[in-house]
Amino acid sequence: MNMWLTLTIMVVVGAFIGGLTNSIAIRMLFRPFNTLYIGKFRVPFTPGLIPKRRHQLAVQLGETVTNHLLTAEGVQAKINDTGFQSEMTELVQGEVKRFLQSDITLKELLKKDFGVDDVQNRIQTTTETWLANRMKRMLEESNSKEMKDVLPEKFVAAGEEKLPEVVDWLLNRGVLYLESTEGRKALASGIDAFLMDKGMLVNMVSMFFGNVSIAEKVQPELIKFLKHENTRETLLKLLQQEYRGFMEKRMGEAVALLNMPDITAGLAKEVTQRLPIEEYLNTPVNTLSETFENWLIDELTPKAVAAGLDLFVARLDVLLEKMHLAKIVEEQVETFSLERLEEIIISIAKSELKMITWLGALLGGIIGLFQGILVLFL
Repeated sequence: MNMWLTLTIMVVVGAFIGGLTNSIAIRMLFRPFNTLYIGKFRVPFTPGLIPKRRHQLAVQLGETVTNHLLTAEGVQAKINDTGFQSEMTELVQGEVKRFLQSDITLKELLKKDFGVDDVQNRIQTTTETWLANRMKRMLEESNSKEMKDVLPEKFVAAGEEKLPEVVDWLLNRGVLYLESTEGRKALASGIDAFLMDKGMLVNMVSMFFGNVSIAEKVQPELIKFLKHENTRETLLKLLQQEYRGFMEKRMGEAVALLNMPDITAGLAKEVTQRLPIEEYLNTPVNTLSETFENWLIDELTPKAVAAGLDLFVARLDVLLEKMHLAKIVEEQVETFSLERLEEIIISIAKSELKMITWLGALLGGIIGLFQGILVLFL
């Protein structure tokens, strides 16, 4: 009876010690979290293994993630997968469609999501400045070229084709002016002033014409002169020569005749003011996108997603290097709560840790049994 009692006690004691030892060993992986001291002496095995090796663990985890888990090759393989690309395309298409069907205006969108106020004035100012600078740079680049080489060929040809109409307009305006009361008075005044400077010539002309006004004699002849075909042909040739000569001038020479800074600035301002900027800014997105929604979603978006993914894959090595993932993992592990880390590991490996404890108890019981048998025989 004493023999069996002794064996039982030694087995129970051995199992208890084995299980307790393993349980304490598991707890010592995490606890205590901080170093303990008795006076000036540090208590052995404090802090626990993981808190003590926390920095080394963080560094090792960072290297493991970058070298073996989140590698450029693995990410590239995932991105190049057709299924992933289809999912990304569908996702982006859904977001684009949702945006295009919203009733928010561009003005509200820029203010809400980007914090941009006074959008209209900003766009007008930017556009006006861009147009003025663009025209100035274009003129500077064309200074050494002839006008006909800078201006569109159709524009140059159209200008010369309009010259006959310009000549007819000028001659007709001249005839109408001479036939008007104001024109007759101006002609008479001009002739009188001319003859007054000539002295004796006035008396001779007066004697020749008698009591009839000189202007009344000259006016019909001038009108006849303006209506004559030779006059038209002569004036047309003169304008053609001047026009062609002007077109053969260097751009710099032609620009020098004008105040181009004021002209370009004024032209840029006029063009900008005529743009329907305010109308577009206050129009809902779903109204603006009616004409191109299907094209944007079905054609442009898939191409944009494919191009974006290709660019991402091409720059992935550089991107991962710039992100310093190992450092990020290291910093996250360094700042992670030890209590939370312990809770996570124990919750994940709860059954395995219990098995380790019970295994310790089993081994302790077996060792106690052998010890009891040895005691009995010895």
